[in-house]
Amino acid sequence: MASHRPPPHRTSTDTTRASDTSLHFSSTEWQPGAAPLQIELFDLSIEIEGRPRLAKDAAYASAVQAAWREEVANRKDASDVDDGSVGAPFIYSCPTDDSTLHGYVYRKTIPSSPDHSESTQETSLPGIILFHTGAGPQDLFLRWKADSLVRQPSTFGSEGCVVLIADILGDPTGWAWHNREKYDIVRKSLLIPDANGERTKLEGRVRAAVDALVNQPGVDSSRLAAMGYCLGGHPIVELARMRDARVKAMATFHGVFDGVAKLSPCTVEGYDESDTDSRVLVCTGSDDPFVPADDLDAALHLFEGLGYRTEVRRYEKTLHGFSNPAQDLHPSPAFGYSEEVAKSAWNETLEMLKSAVGVER
Repeated sequence: MASHRPPPHRTSTDTTRASDTSLHFSSTEWQPGAAPLQIELFDLSIEIEGRPRLAKDAAYASAVQAAWREEVANRKDASDVDDGSVGAPFIYSCPTDDSTLHGYVYRKTIPSSPDHSESTQETSLPGIILFHTGAGPQDLFLRWKADSLVRQPSTFGSEGCVVLIADILGDPTGWAWHNREKYDIVRKSLLIPDANGERTKLEGRVRAAVDALVNQPGVDSSRLAAMGYCLGGHPIVELARMRDARVKAMATFHGVFDGVAKLSPCTVEGYDESDTDSRVLVCTGSDDPFVPADDLDAALHLFEGLGYRTEVRRYEKTLHGFSNPAQDLHPSPAFGYSEEVAKSAWNETLEMLKSAVGVER
């Protein structure tokens, strides 16, 4: 097997806990995963009492809360065994650029050692990373999706999984909702490749997210997966380029891939598809102006060239942001929610996760 670029640094599979200075919960006060459903709409759209802003405005919060509540009600109607989930803010660092990153962890139950000093839990839970949109990591929509993932016994079993909402911006307060000038600067610093066609800063932050996830108590480091929304398509690309054998499945939802064609070649030659069970699922809308055909083709070529079993779902008459019910409120005609497409893409992703890291692995 040959590569057109030097072999990438592999993240160690050692699950030794990182020190408190680089990896820790900002609070040992775990909350019910669905706690945001109890917060007033206006309060979700502002930073208040040390809690980050989680929504663009009250209307955004209302749309996401309504969909989240409907899902919870449907789960109860189906008589599923469901003990809920818990979540907590999680601070971790990126050695590449010495940045502090502010994620959020969801899981079925509170770990026996929430401060990471030690863990006696069996290492048996799959770990999932969620990479955020341009709204940043402090997003009510991602809290909903993380809660939903943890509460999928048919996919992950009764113990669920551990989900990390990763932070690639360095946003502890939800500033990405309103400070778009700052966002544009940070975005460019992450996505514009250097003279060698590499995005070292983004790669480092993706690698930091993987390290943070595998250091969660109970996570089986051989059962990792990742999902990216919108801007989150780029972290998925970098994760794919790392060729980390622990990551068994990746999915993108209206993921953007601008500039991917400019990245350094990293095609794996002489690759036999039967040698891997790693998969990529790309879910995109045919009418999404932010994912032009050339960008999509470049991403698919990259995934396939790296040997991933790659599938693409092009949904007809579907716009950008199709997975989020709040996008029907977006003033731009490029955005729009599709309940049918959102459910289809979500269910296909769950099936992939079930076979890759879940109960059918």
